Amino acid sequence: MAILSTGLEKLQHFALAPTAQRTANLDGTAVDMNDYEGDLVIILDVEAGGTSTLDVKIHSSDTSGGSYSDVTTAFYRGGSEVASSAVAFTQVSTSASKQYLVFPKGAAKRWIKAVSTTSTSTHTYSINGVGVKKYG
Repeated sequence: MAILSTGLEKLQHFALAPTAQRTANLDGTAVDMNDYEGDLVIILDVEAGGTSTLDVKIHSSDTSGGSYSDVTTAFYRGGSEVASSAVAFTQVSTSASKQYLVFPKGAAKRWIKAVSTTSTSTHTYSINGVGVKKYG
């Protein structure tokens, strides 16, 4: 029990995009992953009622204001392994969707952010993450 509680104490939440109704593409706020280790869990929560399609993926960069690119690695989406590709959620249309991705922190550069592409749509959603702090 002590090992489990020690591990849980190091879990930290980080927000990549707070809950909001969005009508345009998202270029999320960068989050510094320097103090994290192990796997990162990213959660997409989409409310029902979107008017078109929504695609969300994770980008990373060496610096906060630097050039961002897709995080590319083998990862887990909804519990199933996905061969090495861009770390992305399954496309969402008009129904509610809650999805999660798990990928190794080492596959990303120091800074990560979520980006979304919409097809002239309105969607209400949030993107959050959970990771383990190195020093807790």
